[in-house]
Amino acid sequence: MTTNVTEQPKTIYLPYMCDHVHVMASALNAHNLPAEVLPPSDDETMAIGLDLCKGRECSPCFVTTGDLIRRARQPDFDPERSMMFMPTTGGSCRFGQYNVLQREILEREGLGAVEFMSPTGSNSYQGFGNNPTRLRQLMWQGIVAVDLLQKLLHEYRPYELQPGQTDQLYQQALQRVMQAVEQHGGKPLVAAMQWVAQQFEALPVDRSTRRPIIGLVGEIYIRFNEYTNQDIIRKLEAVGAEVILADAMEWFYYTNWNYKYRSRAHGRFGQFLSMCLTDAYQQHQERRILKPVEHLLTFPHATPVGQLMEMLRPYYHPELDSEAVLTMGKAIDFARHGLDGIVNIMPFSCMPGIISAGMSQRLRADLDNIPWLDIIYDAQGGTNINTRLEAFMYQTRQFQRRRQAASALAH
Repeated sequence: MTTNVTEQPKTIYLPYMCDHVHVMASALNAHNLPAEVLPPSDDETMAIGLDLCKGRECSPCFVTTGDLIRRARQPDFDPERSMMFMPTTGGSCRFGQYNVLQREILEREGLGAVEFMSPTGSNSYQGFGNNPTRLRQLMWQGIVAVDLLQKLLHEYRPYELQPGQTDQLYQQALQRVMQAVEQHGGKPLVAAMQWVAQQFEALPVDRSTRRPIIGLVGEIYIRFNEYTNQDIIRKLEAVGAEVILADAMEWFYYTNWNYKYRSRAHGRFGQFLSMCLTDAYQQHQERRILKPVEHLLTFPHATPVGQLMEMLRPYYHPELDSEAVLTMGKAIDFARHGLDGIVNIMPFSCMPGIISAGMSQRLRADLDNIPWLDIIYDAQGGTNINTRLEAFMYQTRQFQRRRQAASALAH
């Protein structure tokens, strides 16, 4: 992992996964680390990635590789003054090898001077930048804020009276949050969220008929990246759903939980206590940033990861690691909160995705047979997804009616 930065820091290029990347760049800029978010992936970057990779990688690897190489091939790119941001992790996911492959490709392209900034999930992304603790804390504040903006977007957009108004407000809110992060977060970020609350309070909506609520879980990159998931949330909204997206905070809390679990298991109690303090800080900041908008959200609080792991334990041991534990744990949580369906999305041949899809029938058996749809994206373009979504939404409406009838009888 490259963490040293010269007196004249290199430009750090961040592939665009989702809007959380913008606040990460804002945090880097606030710490005098020049950062540039690359344009969203498209057919060109997918083609570059498919051409340069070996063919056995997953679609997030194709597009992030294509994003980086497209920028590196542009005339104004200076390999000596450039650094690629590509985090890594352990476990069964191939994500841990992306930066290894990308370094190899850059060397083949004659760009071996490019460095990588690769914080790792193994230690919960600690220790990068000149002031790693402050930088990580600032990034965390921004990630929490964007998670909340997306919750508002997905709760309001299906019921808006003026099409496009919620998207427009979301973009304005995102800019406010980015500016607040560049001001080092804290009070400016809370003020930004207060402004956001006022704007959404005034947004005209019609919730007289509540749509079936769908929980979206699965591999984190595909879940958030609209290009690789073919804009799945808008597609679900188009066939009558309201969507709750498993948030990004969940992954960071999970890396904390995993670090604490392994530290305690191996007797590293100093590391365990240190991560407990990190967890407490993150929870405090989450509550602080949530407070201004909490009253606007149906499901404002994310269930603590420790509780997700306990829900999962009867089916799959959390120590087995990988994103599968979060996918299944969150699906159980969504079902127990009364949602009407689960959509689980994943790249083709994703091992954590295969595990969670394979376990779905057993999970559903204990969750009142909640409708569940697995969607696999293989980087090959269009699918019959619209037909599958229409059939799935029919099932969710039937499920919703059945539960409403049972509830009426009980009362």
